[in-house]
Amino acid sequence: MGFSTVAATAIIGVAIVMAMEIIAGTTIPTITDIHSSYDEMRERAIKQIHTEINITNAVAVANGSDHHDLTFTVKNTGSVSLKTSSFDVLINGTKKTFTCSTTYLFPEDQANFTLKYLDGRNGNSRLKIITENGIEEYYTYTIP
Repeated sequence: MGFSTVAATAIIGVAIVMAMEIIAGTTIPTITDIHSSYDEMRERAIKQIHTEINITNAVAVANGSDHHDLTFTVKNTGSVSLKTSSFDVLINGTKKTFTCSTTYLFPEDQANFTLKYLDGRNGNSRLKIITENGIEEYYTYTIP
């Protein structure tokens, strides 16, 4: 065996070590990121499973000739505390701004929501409330 065989073996050996370093350097952070993503997904799924709400009452009151105000009560029947400012309220598919009587809706507690100066008079409207983790509840109310 000559010098060229030893040099070729050394070059191939160094190349294999460098390739292993590059593969390990990119694979380990990717596996770590995937693992933390699965942990976050699992936590979100658990919160969704433990979240349940009910709209227990909705009262519409006339406000002018073409508008109405709406007050409704939401009960948290699940086991997760919910931040009410992260809720979305839709009336007939349109997102509306609201005020709420509490900042957090704790399990087995109720909160009153108020929406002012909504369009429409006489007839039914569809109310949809969506929690911060995507759980939703529907309610149909009558406008006087």
